[in-house]
Amino acid sequence: MTRRFKRKNKRSKSFRAGLIEQYKFRERVEKEEKARKYVLNLSNHELNNEEVLLLSKGLKFIPTPKTKNAKNQIMLSFNEFARKLRCKYHFGGQEKTNNLHPFRIKSGFEPDRGCENLEKYIELTKLELSSIQMRQTHDNLSLRERHAIKQLKSLKDVVILDKEMYKREGEKMLNSPHYEEVEQPNLHEIDNAIMKIIGEMKMNSMFDKETIKYLTSGQTYRVGRLYLLPKIHKLNEQLITNVRHGACNELPIMPPGRPIISQIGTPAERIGHYCDYFLVPIVRMQNTYIKDTSDFINKIESLKLNPDCLLITYDVTSMYTNMTFDEILNAVGRSYNEHTLQSQLELNCPTKQNMLDLLKIILENNYFEFNGKHYRQRIGAAMGAVPSPEICDIRMYEITNAMMSQFQYREKIAFHGRYRDDGFIIYNGTVQEANHLFEIGNAIHDLLKFTYEISETEMTFLDTTVFKGNRFSTQNVLDIKTHMKKTKIFQYLHRESAHPTSVFKGFIKGECYRLLRNTSDNSVLDSALQSFNDKLMLRGYCETETIPIIQEVKHKNRKDLLKPKSAKQRKEKHILVTKFDPRIKGIKKRLMKNWKLISEDSLLKTIFQSAPMIAYKKHQNLGDILTSSIVY
Repeated sequence: MTRRFKRKNKRSKSFRAGLIEQYKFRERVEKEEKARKYVLNLSNHELNNEEVLLLSKGLKFIPTPKTKNAKNQIMLSFNEFARKLRCKYHFGGQEKTNNLHPFRIKSGFEPDRGCENLEKYIELTKLELSSIQMRQTHDNLSLRERHAIKQLKSLKDVVILDKEMYKREGEKMLNSPHYEEVEQPNLHEIDNAIMKIIGEMKMNSMFDKETIKYLTSGQTYRVGRLYLLPKIHKLNEQLITNVRHGACNELPIMPPGRPIISQIGTPAERIGHYCDYFLVPIVRMQNTYIKDTSDFINKIESLKLNPDCLLITYDVTSMYTNMTFDEILNAVGRSYNEHTLQSQLELNCPTKQNMLDLLKIILENNYFEFNGKHYRQRIGAAMGAVPSPEICDIRMYEITNAMMSQFQYREKIAFHGRYRDDGFIIYNGTVQEANHLFEIGNAIHDLLKFTYEISETEMTFLDTTVFKGNRFSTQNVLDIKTHMKKTKIFQYLHRESAHPTSVFKGFIKGECYRLLRNTSDNSVLDSALQSFNDKLMLRGYCETETIPIIQEVKHKNRKDLLKPKSAKQRKEKHILVTKFDPRIKGIKKRLMKNWKLISEDSLLKTIFQSAPMIAYKKHQNLGDILTSSIVY
């Protein structure tokens, strides 16, 4: 009897183990199927299940960092924190924390040791942090997914798209009249030309100490880099669906690419920041200027409109790359008035000639590399150069003004706003008249052309959809809701990513605020928030953390979110900046344990008036690990 019972028990255990295995298998298959909707593979490389699961987490996903050097990182971060405390004491708390200089660079100044209590706090806190215990935590990637990272990194022919297709798309662009192939540029020569102008401006007392230090401090320069941002939304919807379901015979596919020329580390980078500082106010003075979505909504919701008005959006094709150097410089010259700008800015404005000379160097010396070759841009401003948006905006403003001045029905335009190369018009006339407006626009410039859409009911602009809804029928004020692109796959930051908890909460709250700000109808808002919550569940979040945040946001006043942000008074903060590690807890507690040595000291409490804080830098995410802007 006993023997029979044991045999039966063994069979039941084996049966249960089999059920568990089946359940795990079904769960894994279901997980893989869900993961595939987040990954669009346009290459010939067939992704295996582990690679799909890995990529579905998103390029912002941070794998659990290795334990090696975790404590060393904290101690190095605290040493920098201690240096800042000693600097604060050294200067007696008199450094300016408000209105920081726009061209300030880190000095790395090492002060002498501070007073007894400050040094005692630093030593005791260092001991506390050195004794911190690392707790056990699970790896947020499986062994197979860790192996998938190595596999994807080892692929020489596939980046996100097929490398050969990517190269062909880049070379097709570079064969246009906008670019020319050159020998390796002499960066030292470009730097000398910039320094010559800076030297002349310095002789005329155009700079303060911080600015001259920013512009002349020694740097190691490199040539710019061209990379392409694939415009997935330009692909046919049916094609994307077929790719996702493996029913596409057209692979590999290269979507249109947006050329970005990174100028980070080039001779023109810092001087570009300097010029941009004085050009931004010029753009803000334009009467069609739209700062951001909030500014657009405020302007639209302030209008009482005719019931039969037309909603029009337009786009300027390749605005940055279709303007000649001369027309850009002439437009800046016509709009630049240093006397007007000086009243708005604290720094000395460069003269018009100085500004044009610097911009000319930036435009004419836009050298970059792609696929081992060097090129120079001959027409247009580089997307990626700091002052490009402003200088192109200035010229585009002239073109749209010329278009409007030639339009005989311009008094019927109830509203015209523009954000970079996108514009929004409300027109109290006929479709034929509106068509004529853009016929005029397309005849003004040889290269710049307008594409446009006209609707009587709704139109998309920025990240909003503007439409004639319930509010329009009663108040003649347009309704607004958040626009979601059809190609959007909602690959939100995965909950298992190695980010601090505050990042997840901040992301949820920020997106909820965006939905509230962009939505004028409460019923539409409720639906949008519910949809957002459902999509978060698919990314590993739980309702216990999402629902309280959503409910909190729903009780906020939408008008408060739409108010223009005023310049905030900078508060004095003492911040320990370190990398986040989920294995390490209690850093703030250890920072505060001996803070009374400072807060109870009669001198130190006047210098250090607030408690220390922690800010986290991120570890490498999947995007950093797997992608590169360089084509080898």
